[in-house]
Amino acid sequence: MARIHITRRHNGNWIINLSVLLCNLNIIISKSCNSNNETIEGLPENWPCEWNSGVIPFAFNFYSIGLKRLMSIVKRAHSYIERRSCLKFIELNPLKAAVKTNLTYLYYNFSGVLENCCLRYFHNPRGRRMVLITPVCSLPSEVAHVALHGMGLVHKKRESFNEAHARALLFSSECHDVEQKMMLFDKKTI
Repeated sequence: MARIHITRRHNGNWIINLSVLLCNLNIIISKSCNSNNETIEGLPENWPCEWNSGVIPFAFNFYSIGLKRLMSIVKRAHSYIERRSCLKFIELNPLKAAVKTNLTYLYYNFSGVLENCCLRYFHNPRGRRMVLITPVCSLPSEVAHVALHGMGLVHKKRESFNEAHARALLFSSECHDVEQKMMLFDKKTI
């Protein structure tokens, strides 16, 4: 009888040890991506490792009202960011993106209800990051600002982004004309 009691206690410890091991393994796996890719200081804490190359995948909600307008203003905003940074945006098919695992991407949706242009809307750091474009967001710089929120940049209400964090995000990868792009960034247009 005593042997059964010891075995149960031993099995209980084994389960606890396994759960601790799995938690530590999860931390090691999540950090290994960043340690191999030389994480740049100042990037948002929820910056996905797959974005370290400077390529930001995105998709549109094809069921959104005003889809043509949404696509037009988002593509102008992406061009606006690409001229001022080393980031590159690639469009994904939303149906294919939704079924991929371990893919973090911006998901643009038009909202005819909300009136504020400066929104941080996504909740999960991995997967689909909702970026809501409202009727008052029509200028490329405004939509670019919302896209940067979707990439993880935050700021206090009625303030702009922290310049060091914005610079780290926008120049997180190498590009051929970085000096010219940094000059455009220094004009404080985002």
